[in-house]
Amino acid sequence: MRALVIGAGGFVGRHLVAHLMAEGDEVYGGVQVAGSYSDPSREVVIDITQAESVANAVRVTKPEVVYHLAGIAFVPEAEEDFERTLAVNVSGTAHVVHQCAIADRNISLVYVSSAEVYGAVASSDLPIRETTPVHPTNNYSLSKRMAELIVERYGRTKSLRCSIARPFNHIGPGQDKRFVSASFALQLARIAHGQAPAVMRVGNLEARRDFSEVRDIVRGYRLLSRTSGGIFNLGSGRARAVQEVLDTLLSIAGVNVSIEPDPSRLRGPETPELYGSYEAIREACGWHPEISFERSLEDVYRYWYDQVAAGRV
Repeated sequence: MRALVIGAGGFVGRHLVAHLMAEGDEVYGGVQVAGSYSDPSREVVIDITQAESVANAVRVTKPEVVYHLAGIAFVPEAEEDFERTLAVNVSGTAHVVHQCAIADRNISLVYVSSAEVYGAVASSDLPIRETTPVHPTNNYSLSKRMAELIVERYGRTKSLRCSIARPFNHIGPGQDKRFVSASFALQLARIAHGQAPAVMRVGNLEARRDFSEVRDIVRGYRLLSRTSGGIFNLGSGRARAVQEVLDTLLSIAGVNVSIEPDPSRLRGPETPELYGSYEAIREACGWHPEISFERSLEDVYRYWYDQVAAGRV
């Protein structure tokens, strides 16, 4: 399959590209900054906030499948600048979907949204299913839901085969250090290398979330591109406390540390527990998670350990 990955330079995008290439797909990398895709001959610089930029990418690559991952993904960043979040996550998605539709190539579009669109869900309504009502509670989740509505509109016209992925928290090597598992792993790696005092600064450790492995998630995206479309949750199907993430990484790192609360890492009131059902995607294409929580965190820690050793952070 000839695929265009928009957001190929990001954490998930890099893992998706690697998976698609391993499966024998012809992959073009849509990136924001020139020189950030591994294969210069198949790199396409795209500014999704500009319709013509997106149109050019679709014309040049002639994709059978478009994976749209580009966007603002860090919740605090979206809170700080909602205007930019709308321009990127909503208008940018509108440009991508519209250009794919008018290309008239029967493109299969996989739009990566987020389980954040569900908002706060009562414990009696867990696990979260695709039929669970959505209640966006912040700028990020609101922008994602608005973008979903655009994708759904084009899906109803049958001008595209549209799949909307709603992944829960996914972790893995290469994730931005602002996210919880990467933040913990980087702190531990610096301590292990003697570059920081043996003190871990943490936020809310009691929140329970659905943590899955990014390499499982991108495998699901490829499978979704071959379905007839719809909305699909992707996750582990169970909740783990952030404390368990920390404890597992402490065991992997093998260092003794003290734990200190850091108010700057708190997001304010949080839903105590969230996790989803992946029954719909399993029924649609046989997907289920394969990589263990422990192996994923081992790889996260090893990634940051090597980054610190090489002086890259």
